[in-house]
Amino acid sequence: MNKEEKKHDTMEDRDGMGNLRITEKGLKLEGDSEFLQPLYAKEIQSRPGNALYFKSARNVTVNILNDQTKVLTQLITGPKAVEAYGKKFEVKTVSGKLLFSADDNEVVVGAERLRVLGAEGTVFPKSIETPNVRADPFKELR
Repeated sequence: MNKEEKKHDTMEDRDGMGNLRITEKGLKLEGDSEFLQPLYAKEIQSRPGNALYFKSARNVTVNILNDQTKVLTQLITGPKAVEAYGKKFEVKTVSGKLLFSADDNEVVVGAERLRVLGAEGTVFPKSIETPNVRADPFKELR
């Protein structure tokens, strides 16, 4: 190893280890990496213009914790389902308009129009209230 290689090798040892580099803004992780214990970070982002990928053989779980490390909300993406646990679930448009929300008390559909595509339609075991009921044009209302 020549003098320049030794100097460069020493600088790498001070700046990080392997794929992990220490920068002015924090830590920079390059390439594939494996975490054997939980990862805690204020922010995780990809390079501009690149996607951020999480790969798992079983699932990916994101927990939102309070100050006492109690789970407040949880998102689990697994091989058979995507599950969300929390006090309320919302889906909004890019402009912030509410499309769907659900909590212990009610489910709200905020879209201008609700279509039920199943062959049997929908069944309401109790009463419903609506300002308008109509069938498709030239179809029988049943």
